[in-house]
Amino acid sequence: MLTIAVDAMGGDLGPRVAFKACKRLLKDQSDVQILLPLEPSVQPLAAQILKRYLSRVQFLNCDSHIKMSDHPKHALRNSSGLSMHVALQSVKDGLADGVLSVGNTGALLLLARRILGSLDNLSRPVLATQLPTRGKPILMMDLGANLAMTSEQLQELALLAVAWLKAGGEENPAVGLLNIGSEPSKGPDFIREAGEALTRRTDVNYCGFVEGDRMFDGVLDAVICDGYSGNIALKTTEGLIEWLLDLMTTELGQSKSLGWSLPLWRAALRRVDRKVSPARYGGAILMGINGCVVKTHGKSDERTFRYALEYVSEQIRSGRTKKLNDFYQKTYAVGSLSASINVQLVTNPSQ
Repeated sequence: MLTIAVDAMGGDLGPRVAFKACKRLLKDQSDVQILLPLEPSVQPLAAQILKRYLSRVQFLNCDSHIKMSDHPKHALRNSSGLSMHVALQSVKDGLADGVLSVGNTGALLLLARRILGSLDNLSRPVLATQLPTRGKPILMMDLGANLAMTSEQLQELALLAVAWLKAGGEENPAVGLLNIGSEPSKGPDFIREAGEALTRRTDVNYCGFVEGDRMFDGVLDAVICDGYSGNIALKTTEGLIEWLLDLMTTELGQSKSLGWSLPLWRAALRRVDRKVSPARYGGAILMGINGCVVKTHGKSDERTFRYALEYVSEQIRSGRTKKLNDFYQKTYAVGSLSASINVQLVTNPSQ
């Protein structure tokens, strides 16, 4: 039996959408059970919505939850009774195989590091997800866990991306750095320095800088950026896609000239929606943590939450987090990052 701990508290739309998404997952996947850390006042609502599947649902008592407006350090000072803490602790104690949280991103990062721990010599875990492109999906990281980063930390992200992609079967993943231009002289110092260092590495297929309008060409396997730039790029992309889908739906609904072909256009629009809708990519994995921890948008509706739950289930079943961690520890986590880089530099200065 696969067990997912769901931190349903703290989202913009309230826990009801999470309970409905859990109901759908329990219906579709008969070998899944759900742990729900909830305040006693909320448990009757969850029990009502999940009544057909209560044999595979366990409520865990908690005192409160951290709000989106709370400072993440509040979670560390008053953590033991928080729903997020209880969910993460269930993984630590072996009661759950993974966690999905709709709560405060900064608090999730801090608590996950404290409770589950992070990989050796990794300075900061990051948020990452795969997005659809013209070709293969692209892994994008960081998405907002760390707003400011150094050159060394960007290099760590590149190594994490390579480890994650290789854990999924990609033999030689192509990695790029998000920047304002493709030329080596463009961008702030920390991005240029990271690019120069990655160029000299023999163990990363580094393809240089990539501009925002080239991210979705389908050439790269991963794009690396600081959390500030990554979060803006991700949410701008999501907002644009949502607007375009709404625009196409509205235009089709108002069209009088399409006539008999209208059902065909609507079928095509549904196929587009299945490929690019942001709801289908609402789950971001907290990479670099000793356990499967996934974050979904605070504004997640029932559909987005359901896809995020399916993503957690997929990650647990694949064992990808463990494969990533094992690969990273074996390949990269020997001494400090600077020492590792110095050992693996290409000796030919012309390359």
